[in-house]
Amino acid sequence: MKILERMIGRWRSRRPRCALALAGGGVIGGMYEVGVIAAIEERLNGGGCFDIYVGCSAGSVVASLLANGVRASEIHQVIDQDLEHPLNFRRGAVYASNSFRHAAGRFGRLLWAVGKNAMTGMRESVPDMLAAAERDLPAGFFSLGALERYMRETFAAFGLQNSFTALERVLLIPAIDLDRAQRVVFGRNGLQDVLISEAVAASSAIPGFFEPYTLRGRDYVDGGVGFSGHADLAAEAGADVVLVVNPLVPSPDSGVVPLRNRGLYTIMEQAGRIYSQNLLQLGLSALRIKHPRTEFHLIQPGREDTPLFGPSMGFEASRAALRYGYGSTKEWLEGQGVPLLRRLQGVPQPVW
Repeated sequence: MKILERMIGRWRSRRPRCALALAGGGVIGGMYEVGVIAAIEERLNGGGCFDIYVGCSAGSVVASLLANGVRASEIHQVIDQDLEHPLNFRRGAVYASNSFRHAAGRFGRLLWAVGKNAMTGMRESVPDMLAAAERDLPAGFFSLGALERYMRETFAAFGLQNSFTALERVLLIPAIDLDRAQRVVFGRNGLQDVLISEAVAASSAIPGFFEPYTLRGRDYVDGGVGFSGHADLAAEAGADVVLVVNPLVPSPDSGVVPLRNRGLYTIMEQAGRIYSQNLLQLGLSALRIKHPRTEFHLIQPGREDTPLFGPSMGFEASRAALRYGYGSTKEWLEGQGVPLLRRLQGVPQPVW
């Protein structure tokens, strides 16, 4: 009898501490993540299930809203039906009205810098000419001022918190300090007094595409540089169950049009996805060893033709990505995702 009592006593009866880690993925990646979480909410009858939110790049936009208590199902409905609503994430949320003129000016500056050094260094190699022109090259083509303003105004419009310390839930937003080449985590370790909207902008600064985001004299770039998912932050924050949502997987070999023929942008996107996928798989393997008592679950698109195989910062496929995230996750939860649902519902696990 005493043995049975001890076994029952070691049964984990408390609700597990659950974390959601949202990786980057541009506009379509963020839409996919909204669809995924909306499907999970539906299966849980709308109940909240996460205590810790980690959001990187586009994932930080979604995570900051969810950590504020906004339901993914509400965001899904607004975007899916294209309603006139602050939560409808349209082009103006990322690109200011003068963004094309701004980008054209930066492109003109790039051509001028390369042309100037090409004329003065005819005998040098192309890499040498580019190196000589580096101080004249632009830091990026677009600014993140529009995104920071959109997040700040959206928080204000709904009476949401733009302060990490005012949130009831834990929110962590990683970014990379460009000059120090180090990851910083807004929301902890002395970086809790930064506005959430500014942390989102800092974490979203895709190198080359956006200019580095300057905050308190430091320059930051995308939190996905050198990292993928940041599930380690969730485990270190005390999560028992960590759900990682990763929108970006390498494009499949369709056998119809080689990626080479789709141009430089597509090739760079594919390279970035391969890099991110390998980082994620290696990172999760290491975390399962380092944190053996923490469960890690991964949701990501399958390696088939999906709406997510397009320019990540484009808006044309955004609604399709939203619907794909929702539909594919509903299907996944009927089979492979059942163990995750049980844990999110607080079904106890034996600890021997």
